Amino acid sequence: MKLKLAYIQAERGMPAADPFYRAWDGFRKRGIRCELFEPAQIEQRTVPLARDTLVAGGVPVVEAALAALGVSVPPADNLPTALTKYRGRRVWTSTWGELRHQYGRTGPPEPLWVKSLRRNKGAPSLAVYDAADIAEASSLPDGHEVLVSEYVTFVSEWRCFVRHGQILELSRYQGDVFRYPDANVVREAVATLGRAAPAGYGIDFGVLTDGRTVLVEVNEGYSLNPYGLESLEYAELLEARWLQLVGL
Repeated sequence: MKLKLAYIQAERGMPAADPFYRAWDGFRKRGIRCELFEPAQIEQRTVPLARDTLVAGGVPVVEAALAALGVSVPPADNLPTALTKYRGRRVWTSTWGELRHQYGRTGPPEPLWVKSLRRNKGAPSLAVYDAADIAEASSLPDGHEVLVSEYVTFVSEWRCFVRHGQILELSRYQGDVFRYPDANVVREAVATLGRAAPAGYGIDFGVLTDGRTVLVEVNEGYSLNPYGLESLEYAELLEARWLQLVGL
């Protein structure tokens, strides 16, 4: 199934950010017509959406477009249980209510990293060092589910882009340019996910201070930063995940 059209998130008549320009460039190279839109048009239902018309934009924008098409967005699974051996740190689920009860006065005994459990980019991730950091999340309800992990220091972080099980690119997005991840760990983790993985996704790895390569998180392929991924391959990755989600 080939896409008929790609809508690209824009601002003032231009792709709104580098990922959207990269998508625009990639789809045009593939001969797929592109049109620009602004997020308000999705909310106002003034963009004629269809399953064979991809929407390239930020996470909330793409999810709103999918919802308008009657497509259920799968819950986030940033640290899959299948990849537990690659985490390199303790990870557990909780809620903001439980964290407030435990650490709201004194803070945690060791720093923690907290992010939304079921929604992709559902709330900003937060490093919790003391009670003041807990207070920063006061706007989030007690029942908001979170994924909590021990805080670790990465000397470098890298994103691996995968389409239909094939590794397309490995791009550094933070840290020491010369601290490369262990290629065997990257390959093994991707192979472990196998067919259970989305048709297109990004999987981030970090190098710890002791040299170990561990999983940072898995990122959904319907909206993600391409970093060093070439525009044509980026468009193909977005398309693979979109078509999988809409059932084409």
